[in-house]
Amino acid sequence: MDWSFLQLPYLDNTIRKYITCGLIILLGFVFSRLIARFASSLSYRIFKTLSRAQFHAEFVSLFTLPFRQLVIVISLYVALNQLTFPVAWEFSKVNEFGLRWFLNTLFLIALIVVITKLFLKVTEFVEYVHYNLEGTKMSKDLASFLKELTRILIYVLSFFAILAKAFEINITALVASLGIGGLAIALAAQDTLANLIGSFIIYLDKPFQVGDVVDLGEVKGTVERIGFRTTRIRTLERSLLIVPNKKIIDSNLNNITQSSQRRVKFILGLTYQSQTSDILSIIGEIKEAIHAENPLTAVEMTVHFSDIDTSSLNVLVIYFVNSNEYEIMIAVKERINVKIIEIVRNHGCNFAYPSQTVFIAK
Repeated sequence: MDWSFLQLPYLDNTIRKYITCGLIILLGFVFSRLIARFASSLSYRIFKTLSRAQFHAEFVSLFTLPFRQLVIVISLYVALNQLTFPVAWEFSKVNEFGLRWFLNTLFLIALIVVITKLFLKVTEFVEYVHYNLEGTKMSKDLASFLKELTRILIYVLSFFAILAKAFEINITALVASLGIGGLAIALAAQDTLANLIGSFIIYLDKPFQVGDVVDLGEVKGTVERIGFRTTRIRTLERSLLIVPNKKIIDSNLNNITQSSQRRVKFILGLTYQSQTSDILSIIGEIKEAIHAENPLTAVEMTVHFSDIDTSSLNVLVIYFVNSNEYEIMIAVKERINVKIIEIVRNHGCNFAYPSQTVFIAK
């Protein structure tokens, strides 16, 4: 068979070169998945000790796509390098601005982006291991925080790599030339830096964790996520509140989940027509009503005739529920409140409300 036609020139390239280019691209696409799975399984050996020889399938699933993209990018680069661009097209050299420079820069950017994806998948896998592997020493919250911090560093390094390799920018000179502009950016980023430091303090001091119920005064709810700059809290109204970390570390925080008890405190106002003997009897029966809820209520309590107010005689009631569960606390509180209403009415007394009595002299 005559293969001489393969040497026929077309646009400064032989037919053989075009076929070679097409075959490389075709083979790259066809075998990219197989090569990617092989590369993923091979790379798993590096993380085998970390994951205690578990999660092989999860690792391969995470890394197959970026490895496949890497194979395709390299295949395209190798295939196109088989061709010679026609002189008539007046392509510039690789180091001169033009279409050829543009294609080479585009390849470098694509290569750096794919490698960046691989490093990002590493952070995802490490976090997945800490979330699902039993007996890990590092807390899940800290693992999530370190993942976010590492991802930001990877993005920054990738950005500088694109500037240095693809656009041949001198990074050292660029950083040095920021000068006053860099100072202005630093001043503008004060709040961001304060929130970043706040996130470090939260992870190191551990005043709360994801899933804890916290009370910040104005904010009360369940912590859903501790982020790099903010913390997300699901309030009792089921709304999602985003709180800056700086505000959290500057506030008086009550971690309800880590409390063994919940305190109930209120003022019981009686009218001035109430007799002192009735008030003392009411106080005694309220104590009995609280004791009746034992062991859900603690022995320690405060029930005393505390104040003579402008429109009421006040009885201070403080007791503790031996649970940090909101539903248990509110159920105990409900039963005691009902008993208090019955006690007050049984003694012929009434609850006071803000009012004034005017006496007119004859």
